[in-house]
Amino acid sequence: MLVCDMSSDIFSRKIDVSKFDLIYAGAQKNMGPAGTTLVIIKDEILNKTGRDIPTMLDYTTHISKGSMFNTPPVFPIYVSMLTLEWLKNNGGVDNIEN
Repeated sequence: MLVCDMSSDIFSRKIDVSKFDLIYAGAQKNMGPAGTTLVIIKDEILNKTGRDIPTMLDYTTHISKGSMFNTPPVFPIYVSMLTLEWLKNNGGVDNIEN
C-alpha cells in the first residue's frame, strides 16, 4: 500500500494519482485555509485494515455519508472552491507547473 502526504505538492504540478492507494493533502499549502483536507482513496483498500477503526476515523464512514458525517467546515470549503476556480481560470495545473 502506498500512502502519500501531498500537502506541499497538490495542485503545484501534474501527479499521476493512479500510482497511489491513498493521497492526503492539507489544504493550507496550495488549496485554501486550514480546516480542509483533500483525500483521494482507491476503493480497493477500503475495509482492508484488518482491525477495528473508530467510526470518525474510518474513511468508509465519510464516503457512505457523502462527506457529511459531521458538520463540514463551510468557510474553508468555500475558500477552497474559490481557489480551485482561480486555478482553473488561470490555466490550471499545467500553467502553475510552468
